[in-house]
Amino acid sequence: MRNSKGRIETVQLEIRYQRMKILPPMGKKSRYPALTLTVIEAVENQEPVGRPKIHWKLLTDLPVESAPQAIEKLNWYAMRWKIETFHKILKSGCKAGEPRLRTANRLANLISICNYPRK
Repeated sequence: MRNSKGRIETVQLEIRYQRMKILPPMGKKSRYPALTLTVIEAVENQEPVGRPKIHWKLLTDLPVESAPQAIEKLNWYAMRWKIETFHKILKSGCKAGEPRLRTANRLANLISICNYPRK
């Protein structure tokens, strides 16, 4: 992971995962089905200096049957900050919300223009 100064740090996480069935509230059983979800928990073993300990709890409807699959889902979760930053840049820097783009093709064209190298 990267610390607050952007330097790469190695952390050790204990990872647990469990598939479980979540039932709807008693009064809504006729309208909503039970959900089968996977709970993934990642906890940092050592107490770090200068930052909070990592303790993630994720719920997903994707099956997780092995440690590598759990790690894959955690990596996806870790990417969410990059995705959030990308969306923020699209909205504020590229003003992607202002043109009121209604199709994926129009948005792709705008992104292409925004990524065009400037001199």
